[in-house]
Amino acid sequence: MSSKHEKWILLLWGTSLSLLYLILHTYMSVQLQPHPPQKKMVTVGNVHSETVPQRQTCKPETLSDFQDTDFYRTIIDNNLFHPLGWTPPRPQEPYRLLGTIIPTDAKTPPKAIIQDSAGNQTYIVTIGDTLDTDTHVTDIQTKHITLKKNGQQRQLTLKSSFLNLP
Repeated sequence: MSSKHEKWILLLWGTSLSLLYLILHTYMSVQLQPHPPQKKMVTVGNVHSETVPQRQTCKPETLSDFQDTDFYRTIIDNNLFHPLGWTPPRPQEPYRLLGTIIPTDAKTPPKAIIQDSAGNQTYIVTIGDTLDTDTHVTDIQTKHITLKKNGQQRQLTLKSSFLNLP
């Protein structure tokens, strides 16, 4: 026999031993793992069913409690079944800043002109005024004002197309 055939035979023999080792190793690792206890079958009439112990589950109180958890927030925001190109709706600001009036003398307080998002009402407010039951004006600057609602502050910025009144 030539040395070329001997090399092929040795290669096939080594490969078969490696495959045999992998098969035996996988078989033995499965056999040595502890098996779960067998479940008892209950027969009622001609229906067989397993007896399943009652599990205690931690359920959120409402659907909104489930949606507010940070763990599930990514799944909810990036839902697989949304249409392509879908983006979550951004919360709309209920008020829009139309202009500010910053006086030159210290006796006159600064004022801001604010319109609600529906466009139904326009307010002229100073620092400390309330827009609705929870929203208060805390600061008025040249191009923005600060509103406080339920302890959280947010700013309304003047759009560049609007002018400030002197």
